[in-house]
Amino acid sequence: MRAVPTALPVVTHLRAYRVVDALQHAARALTTQLKPVARFMGVLVNRILPSGAAAAVALMAILSCSDSSTGPNGLGTDDITADASRLVASIQVHLASSSIVVGHTTQATVTMQDRRGRPVERPVQWSSSDAAIATVSDSGLVTGVAPGSVSIVAQYRTITGSAPLTVTADSVPTPPPPGGTLLFAEDFENANIASRGWYDNTNLELSTTEHIPGSIASAQYHFLQGATGPTSGDAQRHTFTPTNSVYVSYWVKYSSNYVGSGQTYHPHEFYILSTLDGQYDGPSENYMDIYIEQNYQNGGRPVIAMQDNKSVNYSYGPLPNNLIGVTENRSTAGCNGLVESSMYFECFDYGSYWYNLKSVTGPVVFQPNPGAGYKNDWNLVEAYVQLNTVANGVGQADGVMQYWFNGTLVIDRHDILFRTGAHPTLQLNQFLIAPYIGDGSPVDQTMWVDNLKVATGRIQ
Repeated sequence: MRAVPTALPVVTHLRAYRVVDALQHAARALTTQLKPVARFMGVLVNRILPSGAAAAVALMAILSCSDSSTGPNGLGTDDITADASRLVASIQVHLASSSIVVGHTTQATVTMQDRRGRPVERPVQWSSSDAAIATVSDSGLVTGVAPGSVSIVAQYRTITGSAPLTVTADSVPTPPPPGGTLLFAEDFENANIASRGWYDNTNLELSTTEHIPGSIASAQYHFLQGATGPTSGDAQRHTFTPTNSVYVSYWVKYSSNYVGSGQTYHPHEFYILSTLDGQYDGPSENYMDIYIEQNYQNGGRPVIAMQDNKSVNYSYGPLPNNLIGVTENRSTAGCNGLVESSMYFECFDYGSYWYNLKSVTGPVVFQPNPGAGYKNDWNLVEAYVQLNTVANGVGQADGVMQYWFNGTLVIDRHDILFRTGAHPTLQLNQFLIAPYIGDGSPVDQTMWVDNLKVATGRIQ
């Protein structure tokens, strides 16, 4: 039998001491960054282990710290770490009110706990299970949009919590705008629209088979598959006396196969331009352009939107750049900040200029199947916008956006900032019919319009 060298235990002990010495050195280095944890762990393990082994155990515990690891005496590392290192196990969502009226708000908050039921705090992402019924801001402010039931959800990483919310119709409906003055009307009974003040594109396609009762014809806007505009051509325009408020009513019908753009944006349908915009300016870059339309996603949702791309301020730095409270020389639709809460907006580089737009979307009203609100029946649309006031050189967020579908109010906002103190005398004075699908129409489809009225307020 070969003799075992007597020096082996010495070498083994030397290597062990070197390992322990290295671990002690590493532990001291980590202690400078993790003093509270390292000090506590050093004291804990030194009670039961030699100093070298204590350092090794402390180092390994630090490096393997997790919610499920267990240390001496049955203590988990989660028990001795600070709040910032503990894992979230549950989220509870609390609503100041579990039932609100359309257009009203309530505040959502959260209670978060770790696996031992101790409170922790983390930032959460808020969402609504149906934004057509209620929306929620980044700060948890919930706004009722339409009657119905919805869940308000808070999420941190993979952990979620929710609370139910009921949105009810206003028991006292917002009154319609006051009786207004008719600016112009168009019944589309014949194609000679140039004689009635229309200009730019006066090529009107009439349908004598599709019209409301008592009428003999309607305006037809037919999209061929792949086309961005209707076969009747580009924008049909009509100017009117400058005003701070505009009411638009019209009857509209869509073909039974109507699908709109097939996207969450477009088609554009009707536009209102400002007194600062030219009579032939394109409707994509303006001082103010207000859109009245519907976006169809297996059902049509009314949309009122606004862009003011010519007011975007580039001089304070890269966009988007919030200039609210900095200067009145700015846009209000998003690229220079947004004062409204719970409102969609977009801001992006369009090439030669930056495009910004903000919009309010209502619930599905144009229905895909026969019955009330069916898209292939004639439905009455009414929309009203009123520019905000300007006080002491500062724009006030008190403008109005309203939309009625067959007499029912489905959009009602009274907190809109259209103009700033940079353009206190800006008014509205131009109306366009210019259906447009930027990506091209996905199918061959048609929209018909009849009995259009434009006024300063709601008229009968």
